[in-house]
Amino acid sequence: MDNLQASLLELEQKLRVAQDYQARQTKFAKDSEQRFQNNLAAFKTYYPELFKQISNFTPRQDFNVFASPSGDGNFVPRDATVPLYGDDPYQQSRRQVSKNTAKASFGRSLLYRGIDDTIKADKRLHIRHMAKLAKTLIDIVPEDEPLLESLPVHYPTCIMFGVGLGYALTALLESHTFDYIFVCEPDFEMFYASLFCTDWEVIFKKADEGSGCVFLHIGVTYDVFFEQVQQVYNDVGAFSLISSFCYQHTPGKQNNALIKAFFDHFHQIQLGYGFYNDAVTGLAHSIENFNDNQCPAFVGVKDKQKFKHLTAYVVANGPSVDEAIDVIRENRDNIILFAAGTALPTLTKLGIKPDFHVLVERPKVTYDILLETNKRETLKDLNLLAVDVMYSEVPSLYQWAGLGLKGPEAATVFSQLEYFKQHQQNIPELPFAGPLVANTALSFATMMGFGEIYMFGVDNGYPVDGSTHSSHSVYRDPAFKQKLVAETNAPFELEGNLGGHVKATSLLVQSKQQLEYLVKTSPHTQFYNVGHGAKITGAEPLQADDILCIPLKHNKQSIIEEIKSSFFRPFDIEKPEESVGIAEFVSLCDYLLEIGQRPYATRKEASDLLRAQARVVFAYRGRRYGHLFHVIKGTLLYFHGPMISLLYLYADEEKTLNWFAQALEVWAACIEAMKNDYRHAWSRRCDHSFEQHNKIRGLNESS
Repeated sequence: MDNLQASLLELEQKLRVAQDYQARQTKFAKDSEQRFQNNLAAFKTYYPELFKQISNFTPRQDFNVFASPSGDGNFVPRDATVPLYGDDPYQQSRRQVSKNTAKASFGRSLLYRGIDDTIKADKRLHIRHMAKLAKTLIDIVPEDEPLLESLPVHYPTCIMFGVGLGYALTALLESHTFDYIFVCEPDFEMFYASLFCTDWEVIFKKADEGSGCVFLHIGVTYDVFFEQVQQVYNDVGAFSLISSFCYQHTPGKQNNALIKAFFDHFHQIQLGYGFYNDAVTGLAHSIENFNDNQCPAFVGVKDKQKFKHLTAYVVANGPSVDEAIDVIRENRDNIILFAAGTALPTLTKLGIKPDFHVLVERPKVTYDILLETNKRETLKDLNLLAVDVMYSEVPSLYQWAGLGLKGPEAATVFSQLEYFKQHQQNIPELPFAGPLVANTALSFATMMGFGEIYMFGVDNGYPVDGSTHSSHSVYRDPAFKQKLVAETNAPFELEGNLGGHVKATSLLVQSKQQLEYLVKTSPHTQFYNVGHGAKITGAEPLQADDILCIPLKHNKQSIIEEIKSSFFRPFDIEKPEESVGIAEFVSLCDYLLEIGQRPYATRKEASDLLRAQARVVFAYRGRRYGHLFHVIKGTLLYFHGPMISLLYLYADEEKTLNWFAQALEVWAACIEAMKNDYRHAWSRRCDHSFEQHNKIRGLNESS
């Protein structure tokens, strides 16, 4: 009888468990379906493109979000054998959040860049004030000052890798706020499952209430993620990522790859800002080049099919170009040859005349080096392709010079508006035309519509033996040993084009990335990367001996003349002194100074002050005086970066705010200096000469 009683009790217990389970699943199914529908409505409002992806997504056949014993949803990911969470997913996520915020992982920009004799010798306005900021921070902040290790209530940016079912993000936002939230979930199905478990509209509304932004990167690979992140900091500003709380919620190879890629590329966030002096001298050069030098502007053509059967060679000066000299010479008459920068004296030395010489650097040093490394009669027999910001004595050295707009630049935005006012047509900027001259050459060739483009010596990296340029280059010429010195600090390793690896500087890494963007956005062009440089994704790797060249069926000189007449148009900027916006720039600077004088008592309030300044500057984009955004944007980012890092670097908030106040004074002095300088600088050439360049380099080498 006792055994029967025990069996009955056991059956009753199992029945209750089954009934509880069924009731829990029934309730969760009803609640989760309503939550899913609410989320669809929220995404339709806030993220319409992602809403379309959600609506078109078909989960796998055995897809199932089920209730855990706590009543929260749980999920078995694809290719997994166990659920993502235990019996209580939300509390499990809260414990993880507590652990990760108590000992936080931060991605931080440099607080300052140091002040050696190189910087002291550079008298440009931006450099002078950046040096003063660096010295201020060095002088006032003790080297052993304790760092902030736990996540404060407010922090500029959160980057979450792997959102899971959303519980961790919800728990995090219960006790912390951020200006910018980046959510990266490479598994779209996982994100789809979160729509049944997390109220995303609450997350969006919290961000809205705090004037924050949520960026969702769903179902992306690591390279796409970083590309999207770069677009965000181009649109919003690099300060959106300079101080980041980095949090991995879910494990897995995809998230690990994303995190590794993000930190491998984090240094690039601090590159390519441009700065005030570059912007205003570029504006001055552009106006002089179009008005006084009468250089025609690259306006493109509607019919890009004209040259689709033609081949272009883009030749740069990397060491691998030596492998292809014979091929370039043999095919010289059957292709259009673009020589990038110092590849010109290399080719000239070998008896190869390019059809176009390409230049990109705006300082006077470009003019000085040209005359140091080339004969005037050689240049006078050549065509030049350059950017509008080119030093304005350079074009007259050539028989013909055509200029493309180098975006994003103050000069480009200014010229585009002035051209539209005259012709009611938009003039394109050269896509991905920097940072190096090889980028500019490839951009020109691509925009002209060549069907095939071969890259020679576009190495974006150095072989292990340390060779930086062609053996025929002026860089290897003893006569220029003391005058031309290549950057050899190459701490990065890139995959080789034909196997192995090459080492690269940060600038070469950036150049390779821009080349890849150009290739990716030009699907109708076949790109070939020749030699042992760095691999360029999307370009076919080739040995020089494998190149086949089809004989040219047209008169080559007529093609060159057609390029000059079809793609370029005369352009004169009328009354630039009235349209460069001197009074508007004064007003902008005064407003920034006024914002900087507003009171603050916490890190967040100080950070909000900087964000208010940034929003004022970024609001100029696309407006009548949109070029002023580019005039001031770079210097603003160079100052805001270390100032934001300062605010969230040290544990003692009171000390931090005192240091911040002193840094803010330096920034205010820089704004005042720019305000007073612009009224004259917009029409003043760059005076950064070869002599100054070498003096600065010499100081650096002796220090």
